[in-house]
Amino acid sequence: MKKLLRLYSGLILLSLLLSCNSGAPDSVKSAKEVNAKRIDTEAPPGDSLTVPLSKDDADFLVNTASDKMLGKQLGQMAVDKSSNQKVKDLGAMIVKDLGETEEKLKELATKKNVILPADVSNKEQKQKEDLMRKTGIEFDRSYIDITVNDYNKDIKDYGRAAKYATDPEVKSFASNSLALLYTHLDSARNLQKVMKKKIDISTALPK
Repeated sequence: MKKLLRLYSGLILLSLLLSCNSGAPDSVKSAKEVNAKRIDTEAPPGDSLTVPLSKDDADFLVNTASDKMLGKQLGQMAVDKSSNQKVKDLGAMIVKDLGETEEKLKELATKKNVILPADVSNKEQKQKEDLMRKTGIEFDRSYIDITVNDYNKDIKDYGRAAKYATDPEVKSFASNSLALLYTHLDSARNLQKVMKKKIDISTALPK
């Protein structure tokens, strides 16, 4: 009951932070601030049941939530916009797989009393908007490049958490997620190689 009350309090604080900011608030930054304030005020000595995660572990869960939302949104964009069936298939696979692992992440965050962001970060939102404006082979190549770059970064972050996370369940979540990340990365890399070999007909051929 106390854990649920703290979680609800965190959600209320997150809402206040978002409403008080002008312009477009960064949901990821706001979630990290809420979690940091809670961590600083909790963890009574000797009470292992109420000891919160470290800030690094909480930040990892927040970043992971944002990354998964972005991956699903870009994947769905690939399904909807691309005319290349292989690009569509990659997007559909990522949407499906990330949807399943996202549920595990939410369960873990609730158990650890960590507030997750309601949306992607402002930086990721801009990345999504930039991709939305592209069409045809330019869209396909950009989507694949973004996917490869993001998964390379994610694998480093998950690997770091799998090794250095202080909470055993966070460490296990990161470790168990690596195989799927590598699967997605390999699929995207293979498609990237194929895309680079194709000639963009909008580019003038050398005379």
